[in-house]
Amino acid sequence: MANLDYGKRLINLSARRFDGDTGKADLSDSFGKSILPKNLEYLIESMRPIGKKYNEVTLQAAENVKKHLERDLDLHFGRAYRTQGSVMTSTNIKLHSDIDLLTIIDRYHFLAPALCPPQNPYRDSEPDDDIWALRRQSTRIMKTQYDEVDDSGHKSISITNKNLRRKVDLVFSFWYHTQKYRDEGSEFYCGIQLYDFPAKQKILDYPFAHISNVNRKGDNTNDGSRKGIRLIKTLKADESRIQLSSFELTCLVHSIDDSHLYYRNREELKIAIAISAHIGRMLEDPTFRKSIQNPNGTNGNPFKDDKCLPSLRILKEDLDQLIRDCAGELNNYFTKQSLLLY
Repeated sequence: MANLDYGKRLINLSARRFDGDTGKADLSDSFGKSILPKNLEYLIESMRPIGKKYNEVTLQAAENVKKHLERDLDLHFGRAYRTQGSVMTSTNIKLHSDIDLLTIIDRYHFLAPALCPPQNPYRDSEPDDDIWALRRQSTRIMKTQYDEVDDSGHKSISITNKNLRRKVDLVFSFWYHTQKYRDEGSEFYCGIQLYDFPAKQKILDYPFAHISNVNRKGDNTNDGSRKGIRLIKTLKADESRIQLSSFELTCLVHSIDDSHLYYRNREELKIAIAISAHIGRMLEDPTFRKSIQNPNGTNGNPFKDDKCLPSLRILKEDLDQLIRDCAGELNNYFTKQSLLLY
């Protein structure tokens, strides 16, 4: 049975949301005033969104990188830029969140098999040479603008903006057009091909569908699915043995029926219980676990490998202890009254 140190966890939570400019954490005004027991406070505050103004600073950091690139890049092809990451779905749990800036070669695109062969194939340059040139020039430009540039990533380089206290990952990629994108013209159906530089391989992804579907579910559940994602991301942040990525945690909550995640005032515990039940089914039914798909609607199965099982068990253990502790508190009349003031 897990024994959760809520005092320590609340300190961690506050540190992740601390604003050095104001000297305050981005938390409820009632936080830390002993209005609620610490376990309930941890449950509620873990689910709260990061303030919009802080996410806007993260987006500004990405925009600054884009401006530096567009001013100084000297290439025979144009670039398109898109942002991705938890800031785009309001499921981030850190005030100083990272963000991905997709940097996409915009002169040509690759085609899904159903659209091949192309009517007018591109032959003016080699795509592999182009994306290497894009990375080399981008790295040089970033190193003239920022003190901290990590160019060791297989698919990206990372820039730390010290003034805005944000990290931006520059991710280099190609456009990938599908039949649905050709028919409907919506970027929802457009893919990108990331590039693994050491392996010299393209990796297909659909980030725009992912962002759109996660946001749609968040809206359809009155922020309930987003609250659930933030909760289990927080549990992971406070327990190093949970070796699940933010993407996997998002997939987990996204696969829960909307009706179990719909949020009404002070129903945080209901959402936690729904997530616990879902993880329980994943642990008991391998066929169900392996059938869970990515939020982008493709056939990717993030939990098909059994190596996720130890982390799922630890996550459920911590979540169940939090549920038990909070459920016990809610039987107390004075705690119920305090909730109305929180």
